Amino acid sequence: MLGNKSDAELINIAGSLRMQSYRLIYEMDYAPDQIDINLKKYRLSLHSSALNEINTKFFISDEAKVAYKNLIKRWELMEHYVYSNNGQAYRQNIHNYVDQVDKFVSILQYVAEKKLYIAIVCIFISMLSIIAMVSYVIWFTKKEVVSPLEKLALASTQVQIGQFNHLPLDIHKNNEIGRLSEVFTQMSSELQKLYAKLEEKVNEKTIKLRQVNHSLTMLYHCSQLATTSSISPKLLQQILKQVLINEHLRYIELIVHGAEHWNIQLGEKQDHFSCQQTLLTIEGQELGVIAWQAGLPCPDLRTMHSVSQMLSRTLYFYNMQRQQQHLLLMEERSIIARELHDSLAQVLSYLKIQLKLLKHTINKNNLEYKDKENSLLIIHDFEQALTAGYQQLRELLATFRLNVQEANLQIALEQVIDSLRNQTDIKMKVHCALPSQTFSAQQLVHVLQIVREATLNAIKHSQASLIEVVADINDDGEYQLLVRDNGIGISSLEEPEGHYGLNIMQERAQKLNAKLMIKRRDIGGTEVQMVFPITLQ
Repeated sequence: MLGNKSDAELINIAGSLRMQSYRLIYEMDYAPDQIDINLKKYRLSLHSSALNEINTKFFISDEAKVAYKNLIKRWELMEHYVYSNNGQAYRQNIHNYVDQVDKFVSILQYVAEKKLYIAIVCIFISMLSIIAMVSYVIWFTKKEVVSPLEKLALASTQVQIGQFNHLPLDIHKNNEIGRLSEVFTQMSSELQKLYAKLEEKVNEKTIKLRQVNHSLTMLYHCSQLATTSSISPKLLQQILKQVLINEHLRYIELIVHGAEHWNIQLGEKQDHFSCQQTLLTIEGQELGVIAWQAGLPCPDLRTMHSVSQMLSRTLYFYNMQRQQQHLLLMEERSIIARELHDSLAQVLSYLKIQLKLLKHTINKNNLEYKDKENSLLIIHDFEQALTAGYQQLRELLATFRLNVQEANLQIALEQVIDSLRNQTDIKMKVHCALPSQTFSAQQLVHVLQIVREATLNAIKHSQASLIEVVADINDDGEYQLLVRDNGIGISSLEEPEGHYGLNIMQERAQKLNAKLMIKRRDIGGTEVQMVFPITLQ
């Protein structure tokens, strides 16, 4: 197919040479300015890659190669007539040149037809060969493969229904089916022997499975007790009692390190019998020891090992729960201390600077009216900063009480907004579609502080009639929190000198691994958007 496609391209290009040569006659008379362009196109066609490959192709005859060379030489003469503007000579020789082109095209057509005929003959011979080969393969397969496989399938059916003395197979053939028949015959004889022993083994396994099932049931009930009830000595005693009864133990003892009042002893310990014991350890931490004296039948050591692992996890989770409660309390206290320090540090630092300025101004000699006015301004600023610090302290304490008493995000946001309603007549709404336990205690403090700061900024500067606080999931599946208003919109993100509210909001957002964006809304107003990662750290 590729060869025929190449031949068609050769014939098309060679045939186009006739039309291009006649078109040059028209352009010599009526469009001489187009002659150079068309001569270049003609040379490109005459020396195209398809025609140049004639000299290298295997199936192209020598006659075609010679015709192509003669055609190139003849065109050099015709091209000379055109460049010398000898239209008469060009017209006199154009018919001979076109005849030469036609002859070249005819040769190419003959070569293409010859190649097609050879391809048809090859296909016909190949089809005959394939038919003969397939016929032989079918006959050989039926004789050497299908018939033996049918016997083998019938024998396997007999073995399947328990007839191990199946019909005889040809095991003497030196091929794969012969070896398979031999192996199948040996296998059936071995199966006959194994089948005889299977029934007594099934009885033994049934007894063991009943024992294992009984042990698993006991472990399941003990695991339920350990996971659904609070850990206590009474609960551990119930677990050990079930182990004692189920595993037919004479005596069992539990020793808990660091909590001797939790030690438990059940059953009667006999001095002339030795005790087996297992350490209760998890992650390299030794939590206690469990010891027992076996009775009859002897307990499965795997069951006792599972009991020791379950008790280890129970004691470990109990210790971890107590440590977690202690850490949460310490974290809560650390949050309160850090928030008070971070929030009031700037105000107190500002007050300290203003106080130094006041002392410096008052200590001047010969106070003038201007100096007194400056002193009064400093005192006024001092009073305002002190009032702001006191108000901020009260708001922080309200936030901390909220964090300690209630971790529900919806209620926390509503209480923060309710604490600000008495400072403005602006209508404020809260909408929360996030889970109640979205944030940890430390994260909730940062979130509430950002909401409070953004809402206060809207109250002070927005001149809005509505402020909305929205906590939901955006189109990308990320948690987001919005504080937006319908006011005049923020004019610049650069804070005035001495103000640090926006910077603190950015720092809090970074601690939450969140992205904080503040922008003007298209419909008017300002929007503070905080986008959280899907998995909060």
